[in-house]
Amino acid sequence: MAAPEPLLWLAAAIGVAGIGVLRFAWSKRKRSIPLNTAGWALLALAAIGGGAAEGAWGVSVVSLFAMGAAALALAHAAATSPQGKGSASVRRVRMLPEMGGKLHLGRRVVTFLLVAIAGLAVSVGLGVALRGLAGIAGMSEANSNVAAFFAVPVLWALLSFFLLMLERRRGQILLLLACCIPILPLFLTGAPA
Repeated sequence: MAAPEPLLWLAAAIGVAGIGVLRFAWSKRKRSIPLNTAGWALLALAAIGGGAAEGAWGVSVVSLFAMGAAALALAHAAATSPQGKGSASVRRVRMLPEMGGKLHLGRRVVTFLLVAIAGLAVSVGLGVALRGLAGIAGMSEANSNVAAFFAVPVLWALLSFFLLMLERRRGQILLLLACCIPILPLFLTGAPA
């Protein structure tokens, strides 16, 4: 393996400097738009430099240096910050019922089944439909598979979010059924899967 290009080391240093500028900007009493902009611009420049030097691998290396610097900055801030004087919040978010209240286990199980099981099934169906659509569009088999594998967890996360935001069962079921609409044509026509 050849030695990394000097541009990669420069990009990594710029990424670390970007984290330093952001840390400095966030330590100010008032928000500093110029410092925030400079910090994020340095991080973007570092990513571009890493990409120009070594492609995707270079961007990964630069990101690791920047994340390492961020972890060190956070560790230092955590170790040196004064202990808080306020007590922990006692607010409840309806995760558990009040003393003596009903657990509503049936509703909770149905929510789990709709979000985790049905949501995953619909997401997998959408991934298979995407793979079929990519095959029809002329993508290679490998690229079609990668698109489907990438789409399933992203779609599942989005679908889970929206399902959990809906308060009524009817809305959750309608959303799941609406998400099945793009799946039907490819399954009914027997498109390549």
